[in-house]
Amino acid sequence: MRSIRASACELRFGCLPLLAAMAVGCGSSGGSSGTPGAAGTTGGAGTSGHAGSTGTAGTSGGAGTTGTAGAGTGGTSGAAATTGAAGTSAAGTSGGAGTTGTAGAGGRGGTTGAAGTSGSAGASGRGGTTGAAGTTGSAGTTGKAGATGTAGAAGAMPSSGCSAATTPAGGTATIDVSGTSREYILTLPATYDPKHPYPLLFAFHGGMYDDQWVVSGGAPQTGPYYGIQAAAHDTMILIAPNALTGSWTNQNGRDIAFVNAMVSRFESQLCVDQSRIFAAGFSFGAIMTIAVGCNASSTFRAIAAMSGEIMNGCPDTRPMPYWASHGMSDTTIDISNGEAARDTYIQRNHCTTQTTPGSPTGCVNYQGCDPGYPVIWCPFAGMHEPPSFAGTAIFAYLSQF
Repeated sequence: MRSIRASACELRFGCLPLLAAMAVGCGSSGGSSGTPGAAGTTGGAGTSGHAGSTGTAGTSGGAGTTGTAGAGTGGTSGAAATTGAAGTSAAGTSGGAGTTGTAGAGGRGGTTGAAGTSGSAGASGRGGTTGAAGTTGSAGTTGKAGATGTAGAAGAMPSSGCSAATTPAGGTATIDVSGTSREYILTLPATYDPKHPYPLLFAFHGGMYDDQWVVSGGAPQTGPYYGIQAAAHDTMILIAPNALTGSWTNQNGRDIAFVNAMVSRFESQLCVDQSRIFAAGFSFGAIMTIAVGCNASSTFRAIAAMSGEIMNGCPDTRPMPYWASHGMSDTTIDISNGEAARDTYIQRNHCTTQTTPGSPTGCVNYQGCDPGYPVIWCPFAGMHEPPSFAGTAIFAYLSQF
């Protein structure tokens, strides 16, 4: 018995034959050695070591060693259990220690703790808050406009004039267009901010009038700039161009060249929102406004024509938002001519002939137009004149862009 105890190696490799011959003695020896195993459990688990006879499972116990990460010493005892495994079934209880290994799996649950790291992802959530700030930018593009201090100009495209060192004074000025001096009147918002991109509106006068008439708001207008200035409340840069003799004939393209020259000047000298350049006009001024839409749609965002018609064709076929009014008793430019101009823009904007009631009463909105290119038609009981609702209706229409 002393020699059997002397060598664990013999127990591992030689005890099985000895057990056949010394069943009683070896069992009691195993019992004693099992006692250390019990001590190992830490060891009581070692008592079940018989399951250890499924020694391989003991190897799983090794996996339990991983579990040891959970309870270091217990894992070591598992090793001792391997020793006990040679002993009685008690070592099988050691297999129970394997269950401790399961606890080790609990350790993996600790890894779940790492999911707490996901909690740091929550910190990313704070980044999301920044995103909310992005909303302020809004519309980031948007944000860019915000960078220039434009609280309300979502999606603005600031011109180079937003960085100009000086601002030109409002009032009457001239510009050279291919050797011809052309006149216009510039009206800036009373609180003009040289870093804020403003919409730019060209208001063309009728054939019997001039730029001073537009600015003064003389009859049959309802106020300066067709009443649009009052409706805008200092939120737009306003331009009243002056026609040459014969009014707005656009002979040899001279009037479109005049408009293009003014746009270039204002974009370089003033803080203009290049995505919101508009034109409006009455009578011959409406004819000029329609000509702008037919020849410069890449520059202008939308137009509003009062009692107008198409003159000299309409070569531009790209969509263009179109608002128009016409007196049903107009004897200067028959309403049928105004309807023909309207139909040209209905086709360009791919609208259907279906309409819904618009505002003010009597106006209609054409349906099915390309998104962002609405057509509104406002026939009214009147003669050759701007309608009384021109200022508020036109400003409301342009403000959607």
